[in-house]
Amino acid sequence: MEEKLLLLRASEDILSQYEDYRREFLERGDSLDGTGPMRRIENGEEWLARVRSYEDPATLPDGLVIATQYVLVRESDGKLLGMLQLRHYLNDYLEKYAGHIGYSVRPGERRKGYARRMLALGLDKARALGLKRVMISCAVDNEGSRRTILANGGVFHSTIWDEEDQETLERYWIEL
Repeated sequence: MEEKLLLLRASEDILSQYEDYRREFLERGDSLDGTGPMRRIENGEEWLARVRSYEDPATLPDGLVIATQYVLVRESDGKLLGMLQLRHYLNDYLEKYAGHIGYSVRPGERRKGYARRMLALGLDKARALGLKRVMISCAVDNEGSRRTILANGGVFHSTIWDEEDQETLERYWIEL
């Protein structure tokens, strides 16, 4: 039987795990995709306030789009396994590079199918918003992410060079 996973809106409930989660990525020099500004913000309460500001047009920082921050939690022990950010629409940058959904699974919990299941739950959230299709990108050398996207119905669209991050990205569309 598959363990029960919950994709929940980010809340104070996960703040006790924030520092360890963040540190696990940073110690490996790993990407914090789908975590909003976590790379720059050490304090969990400050991070939560910032990602909540993305939900309201009145508090949305310039240049960003309305987005909801989700966390993937294992129901049996409440462990924070991953994060997913769902952007409600695309601006020029997101359409070119990042897409509607960014996500990552904590390094010590990878290769267990969590990313595939988290993305499926995230697609349900996108459907609930009324989106008809979503764009997702991954680094060309990120085989795990590519497999996750394909397993959730991703159809390859194109590759693009991301000058800022100095990497080639693959772009996929998923029809909802």
